[in-house]
Amino acid sequence: MATTRRQFMKQTGSLALGATGLGALGTRAVFGAADGATPNKPTLVVLYLRGGSDPLNALIPYGDRTYYNLRPTIAVPAAGEGNNRAAVIALNDYFGFHPSMAGLARLYKKGLMAPIVNAGSTHPTRSHFDAQDFMERAAPGVKSVTEGWLNRYLYMTKGGGDSDLRAVSFQPVLPRSLRGQYPALAVPDEDTQKAAGAFAGLYGCDDAEATAKAQASTGEGKPGAASDEPRPATGRERIIDAGAQGIVRLGRLNEVLSSDKLVSSGNYPKTNLGGQFRNIAKLIKSGAGLEVAAIDYNGWDHHAMQGAAFGVFSEMMGNVSKTIEAFVEDLGPMIDRTVVLTMSEFGRTARENGNSGSDHGHGGYMLAVGGPINGGKFYGKWTGLSSRSLYEGRDLPVHTDFRDVFAEILAGLYGFQADEHQFFPEYDANDKPIGLIKI
Repeated sequence: MATTRRQFMKQTGSLALGATGLGALGTRAVFGAADGATPNKPTLVVLYLRGGSDPLNALIPYGDRTYYNLRPTIAVPAAGEGNNRAAVIALNDYFGFHPSMAGLARLYKKGLMAPIVNAGSTHPTRSHFDAQDFMERAAPGVKSVTEGWLNRYLYMTKGGGDSDLRAVSFQPVLPRSLRGQYPALAVPDEDTQKAAGAFAGLYGCDDAEATAKAQASTGEGKPGAASDEPRPATGRERIIDAGAQGIVRLGRLNEVLSSDKLVSSGNYPKTNLGGQFRNIAKLIKSGAGLEVAAIDYNGWDHHAMQGAAFGVFSEMMGNVSKTIEAFVEDLGPMIDRTVVLTMSEFGRTARENGNSGSDHGHGGYMLAVGGPINGGKFYGKWTGLSSRSLYEGRDLPVHTDFRDVFAEILAGLYGFQADEHQFFPEYDANDKPIGLIKI
């Protein structure tokens, strides 16, 4: 009888994983969950490719001539059919990576990277806004859910010893996945010292002394005040408190990142994405307690002039590949307790459109990188590119629900049992494990 996910977790002492990937599982200790956030806890970095990244030009089925028939101008030449920079990087006799993904290919061959084909949301929407909300809140079709999946995890596992820098996004606006009740830090583009000054000026809380004076003027915080009973905070007070907490967190972050002891050793591209990942690596190496980081990478809605081996898709995917490889190199041994997970709200049409681009699709792909990942193989169910195999005759289908991937990541890294916490509204993670995390 097949072993279910829950049975497997009980047998191994964790929530993760069995062996249904395209290859056998290795052996490795799964990180256990500790009380509160500690510097020794693993880190999950979520990179959202916002706009609907094209799966067929990332994980290329070059062994199927149908791919070339469907994409006469944007298909990437098969391995051996062009110069090295313009051909698919073959990983087996059927699948390969886009030529811009050389860095990720090297990680794949080292067993540190795993792609998941035909992954995504089972909801049929092709609306960016709805699909992004559904994925980042891990609740397809349930619009009453307003909190992000990462924030829900953080809130459900919060403790008294949580670091101020447990959850950080190196961008001005928090990704949807980090929005909710748990305090996560969004980092403004400008220097954090200037940002702290802006907060202080706006909310009237320049420093602790000024706050104490403000309290004294109203009788608050003084022994023998009119009442020792706590009174409800006004809206303005809650804003001031939130602003003050933001100042503290930004100041702490700036202190960590400016340390002379944190030297970046990765060859990061000189891009915004490269800088964001460099800062995440510094924060991890500092031991400041970073547990979850999230970044948006916009601009993947390539309806026109997408390009084949070269072009806008190539440039963007090259940025992702070079950045993640540099991040792995930078972390060194600490990559053994770090996972990078990429996703996008949906895929693109299998057939190119009349503008040498691709339109909104259905099934997409995910990439998982890190020491805990059972890499060097493809995951997910592939059913080909014939019209009868495509969703509505035009898109890749979804055979791996993204929530199953989330569940295995949370289980494998933190021992968090999603189904037992009713973590996914109206959904239990698939009882058939993917096998993405090493055990």
